[in-house]
Amino acid sequence: MKKIFNKILLYNVLIALGIVVVLLLIVQWSLKSYTRHGESISVPNLKGMTFEQVKTVLADNNLEWQVMDSVFDLNKPPMSVVDQNPKANSHVKQGRTIYLTINATTAPTTELPDLIGRSSYKFAKMQLESFGFKVGEPIYKPDPHKDAVIGLLVNGKPTTKKMKVTKGSTVTLILGDGLGNSRMSVPYLIGLRYDEAEFKLKGYSLNVGAVVVADGVQDTAGAVIYKQFPEYGSGNSIRIGEPIDLWLDKSLPAGITVQPELYDMMDSIPGQ
Repeated sequence: MKKIFNKILLYNVLIALGIVVVLLLIVQWSLKSYTRHGESISVPNLKGMTFEQVKTVLADNNLEWQVMDSVFDLNKPPMSVVDQNPKANSHVKQGRTIYLTINATTAPTTELPDLIGRSSYKFAKMQLESFGFKVGEPIYKPDPHKDAVIGLLVNGKPTTKKMKVTKGSTVTLILGDGLGNSRMSVPYLIGLRYDEAEFKLKGYSLNVGAVVVADGVQDTAGAVIYKQFPEYGSGNSIRIGEPIDLWLDKSLPAGITVQPELYDMMDSIPGQ
């Protein structure tokens, strides 16, 4: 009888130990499963993906998504991801929301900057590109101011002030050629000081060309002009923007007379 009792007791003890072991294994497996559930994962790089691709990739990684902003970039496909937060390769918990910036399907419009008469080609090109426009090959037209902006075309059509244009449109700059087609009679400069002649030429939209200075001249600005090319004379004309070469000396050489009455005799000859 005692032996039977001992056997029953032993069986009960073994069964209890077995139950404890099983319970411990279940607890351990549950803890491991819970810990893995909170494990961090690496955020995939979503930039450049289409919206449909993004949804698939994030679902496969047990991540959520939300569109926070949109921009417009002509060089990227519509509805593709431009930016994301958290960044690619960041470590986050499963279930985390990834915030997306999407490339818009339609371009916004913006007002053209006021460039006419205010800008050179280089500055105007930088301004237009910063506004999101493409800049076409410039068109040159007669004007005494070289590379000055004298007009704008959008997709080949003239613009108006404060005109709103779709970003990504092609803007063509109309620039001055620095010469122009208008001609005028050659101004008379003999007897003027160099600084006076330079000021006068600027007023006529002409330029100083080569300057030949006689030996011994220390003050070029105060030196006197005794020869010029092209010369003043009946029928001699010059195009706007072109240069006049000057010869300078401390005083007028012998045999050269000055005709002051010719200083203000200027005739324009349009279109020649």
